[in-house]
Amino acid sequence: MDNKTLRNLREDLIGELGAINQYQEHIDETDNEEVKKILSHIRDDEKEHFAELTKIIKKMDEIQGEKFQKEEL
Repeated sequence: MDNKTLRNLREDLIGELGAINQYQEHIDETDNEEVKKILSHIRDDEKEHFAELTKIIKKMDEIQGEKFQKEEL
């Protein structure tokens, strides 16, 4: 297990969550449907990034992997 890489991946995960929340806030604050559509698409891309990072963390960290398996994630 490469601790520095895992730490960096977890920081990246935090960044993705922040981006998801920020895009959602901006979606909620606008009445412009074109802007909502674009921001929703970008938000959903960030959700995919979150899933990809979670997958690699699960693979690299045995204990984290066990916890995901326990929770059926």
